[in-house]
Amino acid sequence: MRAPRWVRACAAVFLAAGCGGGDDPPAPPPPATRFDAQVRWTAYGVPHVKANDYAGLGYGYGYAVARDQFCVLADRVITLRGERSAHFGADGRALVGFLPLPNLDSDLFYRMQLSTEYLDAAWQSLSDDARALAEGYAAGFNRYAAERNASAPPCKGFEPPAMTAADVLRAVMQIGTLNRSFMAAPFASASLWEHLDEPASAAVSPPRPRLGMASNTWAYGADATGSGTSIVVANPHTYWQDHWLLMHQVHLTIPGEIDVMGADFLGVPLPLTGFTRNLAWSIEAPATVTYGLPLKLDVRTGARPVYMVDGKPRDIERRTIEMKIMQGDGTTRTQVFGVPYSALGPLYRLPAAPGRPAGWYAVTDAAAGDARGLDQMLQVAKARDIAGFERAVAQHRGIAAHLVAGDSQGTAMFIESGPILDIDDAALAGCAVEATPTGQVPAALDGSRGACLVRDAQGRPRLAPAQRVPALATRGVAHNANDSYSLSIYGQRHDNYSVLFGAPVAEPGGRTRMSHCLIGEMLAKGKVDVDQAVDVVFGNRNYAAETLLDGIEAACAGAGGETARACAVLANWDRRNDGGSRGALLFNELWPRLGAIADLYAQPYDPAAPLAVRTMSTAPAVQEAVRSALAQTAAALAEVGLKGDEPWGAMLARPTAAGRVPLHGGRGDQGVLNAMEGAPLGPQGYGDIVAGTAYVQVVTWRAGKVVAKVMAANGQSTEPGSPHHDDQVALLSRKQLVDAPFMEDEVAAAAVETLRLTE
Repeated sequence: MRAPRWVRACAAVFLAAGCGGGDDPPAPPPPATRFDAQVRWTAYGVPHVKANDYAGLGYGYGYAVARDQFCVLADRVITLRGERSAHFGADGRALVGFLPLPNLDSDLFYRMQLSTEYLDAAWQSLSDDARALAEGYAAGFNRYAAERNASAPPCKGFEPPAMTAADVLRAVMQIGTLNRSFMAAPFASASLWEHLDEPASAAVSPPRPRLGMASNTWAYGADATGSGTSIVVANPHTYWQDHWLLMHQVHLTIPGEIDVMGADFLGVPLPLTGFTRNLAWSIEAPATVTYGLPLKLDVRTGARPVYMVDGKPRDIERRTIEMKIMQGDGTTRTQVFGVPYSALGPLYRLPAAPGRPAGWYAVTDAAAGDARGLDQMLQVAKARDIAGFERAVAQHRGIAAHLVAGDSQGTAMFIESGPILDIDDAALAGCAVEATPTGQVPAALDGSRGACLVRDAQGRPRLAPAQRVPALATRGVAHNANDSYSLSIYGQRHDNYSVLFGAPVAEPGGRTRMSHCLIGEMLAKGKVDVDQAVDVVFGNRNYAAETLLDGIEAACAGAGGETARACAVLANWDRRNDGGSRGALLFNELWPRLGAIADLYAQPYDPAAPLAVRTMSTAPAVQEAVRSALAQTAAALAEVGLKGDEPWGAMLARPTAAGRVPLHGGRGDQGVLNAMEGAPLGPQGYGDIVAGTAYVQVVTWRAGKVVAKVMAANGQSTEPGSPHHDDQVALLSRKQLVDAPFMEDEVAAAAVETLRLTE
């Protein structure tokens, strides 16, 4: 065994100079410092972490985020390790992506999709800097955990584990598992080895939850601003409850190396939405993109189970997953699960779904085992312009997302950030298990044909080269609201990329329509300034109301009773979702009923004119259905003691220790860009905010200096006793962004607490 470093050092000195001669030997030198960071907190609990290397940078941030989100992040570590059953029992509930599932399904899914095999490969693919950042982040979390144990209350219902660098990788890799979590996670425990001989389940897939959240980003290039620089408005939306998608603000600096500020998701040690001295960008959920394709396998069972590819058998291997499971009496029992594996990965027994027959499936997923997002965002943070930003994304492609960015030189860009499979639309259609309409991604491919596996010679998912991935630059306006790339450059239409990125013929959502409308209005008046750019978000205009309310009022003609009173409420509404708007409540509750009316629109959707306004039909049957929907809505509101004309801010509010804070915004599917979702509805309004605007940053450049204003709507901390729990919700209520201290002199002047951390 090698002697400790200090012993080796003393031995070397002894040989040269006697190590102190006959006197007492000197005390050994202290062990080398592995981690060294300075953390300065400014208003609203924003940590500014400075270090001399990436290990120290991660260490400082791991400590800072643990101080704000310790129990939620510790719970996340348990989930992604596949250890919930050990802590909470197999029948407890977990959130896999966005699906609430039994802990057993969650544990099996993450043990398969974030396996040691995947983690080892992902670790080897990372740069030394990314590895050091991950190791430091885990060590910083553990440093805070050790301090907390002596002074803070324990996490409710579980003992927090120590974090490792592998947990940081899991948090990054999990972003790429969302597609599979919807598809396969609900059936993990029904897809074990002992089920190979059983027919496919007759159960149906659980419905995807209506997420109730939405993200928007605008990058106004120099042609739009007239200033020679860009204005970037980032408006990501996430859950407001204890959820892995909670966002946390941070500023990370290694002098001369990296200087980036923004917000991340819990467990990810770099801003996913952020800015530097030269660049600003934001992440959006890629709702239109298909990363993984299920492969229907021709499975032959028996003494040696196989699946057939091009008429030849390939082995199915039985792998074991050993898990501890908490019993009803609080003790744990170890249970071993056999999982069928192929060269294509784990097999899942999936029920029938549209375009997908019941059977055994593997998944070819472009994002499987991908942790390159760490290096991608490191390189993004070092980019000096949009060209460098594009290279950073294209060379790593580790975050499955849309990205919109702008730089200090006035160029804007929309780019797909994640990897995509290398298969063209014709091959997709030819490999479909069931015929698929033109412009749609098949629900399943034929896994019995080698050409349809979309794998390279080493059996890895075959990835498309950069030139086949949308990267659209402009000096005008780049924007996106979770729709496809097709309309992401204002005034242009792009439709020459794979249907895997989203079908250009698909109808854009209400937020995309509202965004186009507002951009057009601003440009028609002249150049875009910061105040106008912010008002696009916080103006709270409702696209559905602006295009349908005239038709609703026409249907109201001659109505009586409760219907007439509901019509009067809508007639007096300003068609916005501002805090003082009266009538937004009634429309919000009416909206789902309108959506259920057949042939509601007078004009069919025309893919050739995707942004053409569609108004409400004047057909008698439609008008009668609208009047009925109004009566039903009025009655439902009356049951909880409401009329529908209450001030919207009184209804949509955040309960805090100081009382309910009135808010604004509305449902994204109504075309409200400031998408906010409240539930449940009672006599006092919506009980709480489920999801909505989480972080806002507005970045531009003046006289060569970055100017940024920010806000994290639901605060930095989920810890109830923290001063930064809900302390920014009042900013959202007032539509107020605050200056972001970024330059060294700004941070030094704004710091309210400083801590030096070493280990």
